[in-house]
Amino acid sequence: MTEALVITDVTPRDGLQDATGFVPIEDKVALVEGLVSSGFTHIEVTSFMHPLRIPMLPDGDLLVPRVAQLSQYLVALAPNIRGVERAVAAGVPAVMLVASASESHNQANLNRSRTETIAILAEAAHYAHSQGLRVHGAISTAFECPFEGSVPVAQVAEMAEAYQQMGIETLNLADTLGTATPRMVKERIRVVREVTDAAIPLGLHLHDRQGWALANVAMAYEWDVRHFESALGGLGGCPYAPGAAGNIDTERLVAFFEAQGIDTGVDLDGLASLRRQLLSVIAKRLPAPEKEAS
Repeated sequence: MTEALVITDVTPRDGLQDATGFVPIEDKVALVEGLVSSGFTHIEVTSFMHPLRIPMLPDGDLLVPRVAQLSQYLVALAPNIRGVERAVAAGVPAVMLVASASESHNQANLNRSRTETIAILAEAAHYAHSQGLRVHGAISTAFECPFEGSVPVAQVAEMAEAYQQMGIETLNLADTLGTATPRMVKERIRVVREVTDAAIPLGLHLHDRQGWALANVAMAYEWDVRHFESALGGLGGCPYAPGAAGNIDTERLVAFFEAQGIDTGVDLDGLASLRRQLLSVIAKRLPAPEKEAS
């Protein structure tokens, strides 16, 4: 039986993490509510990285309790066991763990080596499972790295094997720079499936620097990938990946699938209104609240 299509909107997390203006919590709540009203059940609502690392998302502990009842499929990014502890306390039902396939980006993004990261994430995954949370994994720079260039497929496979040992439910390959090609997508899907349990669904987290993201979606869909991530207005990017482009646009992704006769359950008119509302808030360029190290 073919798995149903799942589109996870990551606007509240990835879309806002390097936005040009801070989005207050009331507007973040309205954003999540609007996504749910538009038909989304899967939403990445926040990050539990330290606010000094991601200043635009310091309020996940306050946001999650206000939106947790909206969907059982909300997820928050957690970089370590402290992040998972915050996720548990806030009441989010699932966490997304993240590590990079390239050493340089992992150091820039998480301030530690890939080997250290794997050990830390294994501890975090064990704790999350013990608290009843679902655990997902993401491999950043699964295609190219801003510091090292093309990332060897073997490093992606190594990270995928490590995630499998953690008992994750889904595994996302992230095109952090937005430079992946359909050929690269096919190659990595094939290799990752060779080294992981076939029962672990693969997903794509695509950015769109070259304008090839929809072609990558089409290739992945042909290879039975059914999980995709996107953001309103193509917002987002990685603060620790110079040259990273915005995410694949949610409206374009939904329209693409609908044009192929693949139902998404999403109201495009509602999304357009929500996008305009969000961009008007970001345009105010409010500064992020100051946070001290703890």
